[in-house]
Amino acid sequence: MNEIVKKIEASSHIALLTHVNPDADTLGSALGMYHILNSMGKRATIVNTTQLPYNLDFLPGIKKVKKALPKNCDLMMSFDCGSFDRLGIETKETFLINFDHHKSNTNYGDINIIDPDAASTSQVVYGFAEECGFSINKDAALCFYTALVDDCGFFKYDTVNAKTFEFARKLCELGVSPEFVANELTMREPLSKIRLIAMVLDTLELKLDAKVAVVRLTQQMLAKSGGAKEMADDALNMARSLATVEVAILLREEEDGKIKVSLRSKNYVDVSKIATLFGGGGHRRAAGFTLNEYNFDTVLDKILQLLKKEL
Repeated sequence: MNEIVKKIEASSHIALLTHVNPDADTLGSALGMYHILNSMGKRATIVNTTQLPYNLDFLPGIKKVKKALPKNCDLMMSFDCGSFDRLGIETKETFLINFDHHKSNTNYGDINIIDPDAASTSQVVYGFAEECGFSINKDAALCFYTALVDDCGFFKYDTVNAKTFEFARKLCELGVSPEFVANELTMREPLSKIRLIAMVLDTLELKLDAKVAVVRLTQQMLAKSGGAKEMADDALNMARSLATVEVAILLREEEDGKIKVSLRSKNYVDVSKIATLFGGGGHRRAAGFTLNEYNFDTVLDKILQLLKKEL
């Protein structure tokens, strides 16, 4: 940790990198670090090259997120990103510290701080900051807590343990209101999302003796509903909730026509193993990948062949 502290103290401009198609964990972790660095008097810029989620607009500092890497940064930190190519930048401009909790992380940083047992990357970042003796204010705590509850499904997933609740307790003691965060994340849904979920669920198919549920999202659905692609994740979780289903699959058509696959499992299938075979990654119960393939059925057949062995 001493080496990292020295790097931070010596830096004049730190770039905080978040992964493409960002979620609450990557943004909340980066924003939490942003507030910590600000309190230290350090200059920092948060970078994300893609569209930000609609429901994270309440996070303090999110309007400061930039689309491009600053030219004069002398230290980079990445958050919740398993591989360098998902950061949305072309080259590593300077020394890079990689914070993550994905076991599939490729260790692309000059220093890699990775804890696969953590429920969120924000837990990893908080632990680092706490060990270094950095001051953590209410704004940082709010960002970290939002990252945590979103990534562990409000304490529903298998990543949750006693340390998770201890982390949440510390954040609440810093002033975070769990009710406020829950309402901001779940009680402000636009009508376009409800319309999109209905369209996606209308494609629901059951495969392999009803142990696998498959839903599909096309660009046409997005255009017709007015919704955003990340809104379909709720339909995926609803498909997984079916009594007979162990694995749920969302096949999503990207803007360039390629197929993005999201996998969710319930009890025993490690979907990260399947995602890794296709160049992706993730967790045991939630993983994904993108293929240079433009046909839903072709992609689905490949996945089902592998799932037959797992089921």
